Amino acid sequence: MTEARTMFARHKLGGSSDYVRWIRENHYIAIHWDNSPSTDEEEYGNDARSRGYQEIRRMRRVARNHDGPVVVGAYYGNRVDEFQNSMLIGRVEPEADVNIIHAKARGSPEVYPSEGAAREAGIPDKSENEELELGDDEVVYKALPLVGCEAYEEPRAFSFKDYPLLSAVRPRHHSFCNWHAAKAHLRAIDGGRDSFREIESDVEDHSKLLAPAQLEVLCNEYLRLEDAFSEYTQTLPVGRTMRAVDIVGQFQSGNLFAQVTQDTGSDLKEKAEKLASYTGENSTCVLFGPSDETVTLDEYNIVSGLDPTNLQAKDILYIPVTDVVAFVDSQRSELLDTMYELPDSIVR
Repeated sequence: MTEARTMFARHKLGGSSDYVRWIRENHYIAIHWDNSPSTDEEEYGNDARSRGYQEIRRMRRVARNHDGPVVVGAYYGNRVDEFQNSMLIGRVEPEADVNIIHAKARGSPEVYPSEGAAREAGIPDKSENEELELGDDEVVYKALPLVGCEAYEEPRAFSFKDYPLLSAVRPRHHSFCNWHAAKAHLRAIDGGRDSFREIESDVEDHSKLLAPAQLEVLCNEYLRLEDAFSEYTQTLPVGRTMRAVDIVGQFQSGNLFAQVTQDTGSDLKEKAEKLASYTGENSTCVLFGPSDETVTLDEYNIVSGLDPTNLQAKDILYIPVTDVVAFVDSQRSELLDTMYELPDSIVR
């Protein structure tokens, strides 16, 4: 499986829906920050906290990346209803340049291969002219062309109906950013895989094949199936239910709180510290984390093994997520089969 970088693009674009439709049909990912051909991030806020600054900078850096391919999942449904339930997946070539697209009514958008080419063609720049010489129906986009992936010649669309995970783990708020939660999935789609079962023997830690939301579901299923938690009952939806807690249920006449993470080092310790605030006489706290990691907390005990019945008020039970995946697979392999399955495209 190709070790490609993975990114997400959400198209919250100005201009008409026809422009957005044209951008998808012609396989571009695009950003609209001011009607300017400039690809200098400092002209979009001059501040690393500015969204415009961050997104233009990411796009420019991806375009000039010579280290390897970038697989992009691109969502266009914010403006066009027919694209609400699907995503386009393709690659940005390592040496691509940021294109400038000048869209206007009653004609196909003009595409310029670079900022320089757009300026030579006379596309106005806001920094040079506050009163842009553009009509009300004209928009200037910064864009990157998408090409096919390792397994197919052109970008392809994938339906959320067939593969809801792609929708469930979309990054919030950002228009263009790294997409770590779907990394394994985009790489597998890029390589034309039908299922993660095909690569199980090549992967030491099978938990890394799952998105965080999927791993949370598996950990909840583990609590339901494992005899040591025979009294467990789920009481709230899994994931994002409470601050610093992914799973909430009842256990041994009290509450059970669990955190699920693949974080390591100081990030793992921070998750454990937040979970520790839920410990108490009537609470059972479980930290599902990476294998071969150790956590120490002042005033709290991180307990290994699998005996939740004898935990004390300031104990946190630590269970490796690799054990969870192996156990659930042995008990309910059909659940892992479903999570490991990869989608067919809806556009060929």
